[in-house]
Amino acid sequence: MKQTTITILCSGASLGVYVPGLVTNKQLRNKGLNTEIVVLENLLFEEKKNNVHKSKLMFHHNFSFALMAQKLAKDITPSLDPILVKNLLEKWQKEERKDFIVFSGFWLPIIDKYLSQIEFKDIRIDLCHMDAAISTSWKLYDTSNPRFRNIWFFRREEKKIFYNFPISHAEIIPYNQRNHRFLIHGGGCGVGTYKSKILDLEQQEIELDVIVYENKDLEHKTTKNRYFMIDPQWKAWDKDEMGNYQFPPLGWIKENAKIVFRNNESHPEVYNLIQHNKAIISKPGGATLIDSLSAATPLIWLDPYGEYEESNGLLWEELGFGISYKKWVDSGYSLDLLENLHNNIQKATVNLPNYFEIYN
Repeated sequence: MKQTTITILCSGASLGVYVPGLVTNKQLRNKGLNTEIVVLENLLFEEKKNNVHKSKLMFHHNFSFALMAQKLAKDITPSLDPILVKNLLEKWQKEERKDFIVFSGFWLPIIDKYLSQIEFKDIRIDLCHMDAAISTSWKLYDTSNPRFRNIWFFRREEKKIFYNFPISHAEIIPYNQRNHRFLIHGGGCGVGTYKSKILDLEQQEIELDVIVYENKDLEHKTTKNRYFMIDPQWKAWDKDEMGNYQFPPLGWIKENAKIVFRNNESHPEVYNLIQHNKAIISKPGGATLIDSLSAATPLIWLDPYGEYEESNGLLWEELGFGISYKKWVDSGYSLDLLENLHNNIQKATVNLPNYFEIYN
């Protein structure tokens, strides 16, 4: 019997829906399943695709602009090249694609069109929500089709986590064996208020691993902190020379040395820092929650990028997995408090179903 291909649909506009797609691809392939990733940006008109990278930089420079742009988000179908969409749908029909895992709501108009064109009924479409409340891309479309299976990994409405989403199979590092460092970042685009906290943390003699996004971010560089950069030339929708999509290449910035950008084939390079650090200091994006859960690394959450990220942060706090930055400061930057959060995550994930193990 011919093995079917599981089609993984993600987007490069946000690492929060790109990295989970690549992790899913690796995990399912490790089970011996056939998979294919399709990145939405490769269906855009070329000029629209070129604008994605520019928009990310604008979001990095101006958090208020990023928040406004999110509120104005709309259906991107007019930006899709109809010929590319037609070719993709014809390929799926020819191969009788029946299994889909979808990480971005912007794919739904294409999925709906595919469903209107096929005759076979035995189709499985998992809509994977990577946030604790309905996020921007899903909010634009109807997700109630009975052919859709809405997969929530965690949801504030129920104050519950439903599935584990392991980034790697490495053992969780005990808290007392971790580096006395904190990872601070602004997600895939460097969005949010994280840069404004660095001086405060330095004054507390807290050593940081800082993710930077351009050379300008290094203007206030200090010797106590370590600095890492995502390759500014990398684009999520480009494949490598082997024809594979890549996790974001990350480079350690060292004095008087050329940055060597490394790409881990099994999981994002930044996850190696997350596993070894005391906490993540970041806006509460869905992918950051997944990192926190997978590595049992507490989240100290900063100003959220929209209402759904606020739900993420509040859920993590209510479950005892994270704490707002203000509350952590009020605790006196307590390490004991963070260790309790680490222990809570470990306990909560012991018997938690693994999404990749139940998918078949």
